Amino acid sequence: MKTKIIFLTLLFCITLKVSSQDGYTVKKDSLQSDVLKQNRKISIFLPEGYDAKDARFPVLYVLDADGRDQHTVPTARFLFVNNKMPKVIVVGVFNIDRNHDFLPDSSQAASTGGGADNFVQFFKTELIPYINKNFKTEPFNVLIGHSYGGVFVMHALINDPDLFDAYIAIDPSFWYKNQMQVKSAQNEFLKTKNWNKPIFISGREGGGMKDMGIISMEKLLKSSAPTGLKWKVVAYPNEDHGSVPFKSVYDGLRYIFDNGGNFTVFPMAGILPKGSSTFAFVQNLNPNLRYTTDGTEPTINSPVCKQKIEIIKACTLKVKSVVSNYKNLPGVTRIFAEGDYMNGQESVENLKPGLKYSYYEGVWDSVPDFSKLTSKAQGITENIDLKFALKKDSFAVRFEGYLHITKKELYDLWIVSDDGSKVYLNNQLLFDNDGLHSADNPVVKLVPLNPGYYPIRIDYFQKTGGESVTLGSVTGKKKIQALPIPKEMLFYKE
Repeated sequence: MKTKIIFLTLLFCITLKVSSQDGYTVKKDSLQSDVLKQNRKISIFLPEGYDAKDARFPVLYVLDADGRDQHTVPTARFLFVNNKMPKVIVVGVFNIDRNHDFLPDSSQAASTGGGADNFVQFFKTELIPYINKNFKTEPFNVLIGHSYGGVFVMHALINDPDLFDAYIAIDPSFWYKNQMQVKSAQNEFLKTKNWNKPIFISGREGGGMKDMGIISMEKLLKSSAPTGLKWKVVAYPNEDHGSVPFKSVYDGLRYIFDNGGNFTVFPMAGILPKGSSTFAFVQNLNPNLRYTTDGTEPTINSPVCKQKIEIIKACTLKVKSVVSNYKNLPGVTRIFAEGDYMNGQESVENLKPGLKYSYYEGVWDSVPDFSKLTSKAQGITENIDLKFALKKDSFAVRFEGYLHITKKELYDLWIVSDDGSKVYLNNQLLFDNDGLHSADNPVVKLVPLNPGYYPIRIDYFQKTGGESVTLGSVTGKKKIQALPIPKEMLFYKE
């Protein structure tokens, strides 16, 4: 029996409250540098979901932290929310003497210049190891610099390309000291190095491109860029030196992370009875996605991914982008195990519409052990909602009752919650959506169910920010819909 056709992007038509945790947590820090003989201040911006188990994040290192991080952080989050890049940690590096740190040599225009090599060593031996040791990073680092900072970005790339995995140079001052950076790049490009890196260079359309020396660098890249180096130069109209960073960060991050596979495959797992078939659905499909159903890693030669992938037997589905500047891109694995239809109870006496709820107050970072708590209130709710909550933060709820299934079917059940939740069906853990997070994405499972009454329990907690919990299923024949479980399917025993 085939499951009902689903187009799960419709899940996001459901109105969900936006949590204050959607923003970044900011940590102010400093690092005593033996290389620079200075105490250097930094800001670390940790994304929503940072505390999730096994979570790891790429890192954006932003020069001129006293200004550039103010627009880089919301831009990175905007791109994540719109599925254009992964969540990232942003590290803002504050200045003491930017001319000294960013420039490879001194000149009449910048008498204190000449510390760029030391600044590279500061990143390499102190700052990056410190961030990797103390925060949940993955090995993908991006360097972002503006003006003289853009000069340092190119200096780091040509002298130690392995130091970062991607580079963004915003309106870089390649004019500096008779275009010494262009000449240095020309010499370094002749050397054998790991040039398999992307660099995004931006400037101002018209005279600005020439005046900054960017045209000279672009000509060099066109004629002499080493094999493997990926580069893009963009000139923006109607911008000045101070305004061009905003667009540059957006486009630079798109260039680095696009095709990076910010896609989702629903369901996340499932039970598929022998002789049945179903579909896996891909949200945010892109032409670089490939898939396999035998558990092997997808390659460029694997089948091109479709919006729906038919699953005709138990298997391990893997989906992955095979073209991306973001080399640490993980694939998505979905396991469809062979199993039987689940059986509920044929009948239950003394059932009434709705679910029982028990309401608790306290502060938790995960679903609490309700057996050790005393409830503040109890009652009956006709839907799975939080209308009865006595406060907006620091509470937990247990819903209990029965889910009435009237038709033998393969059901895609899903839950979204802010913060964490766990769902038990037939006294078995169905969903573990625990932890501190917003209601961004649903967790979906394929569950084969026979008609009957299924004991159901939902444990939920809310710490701060928005609060919501919704359990749903995919319904509809001609018109595909993903809707919350209707109240007509919920019962409690009196």
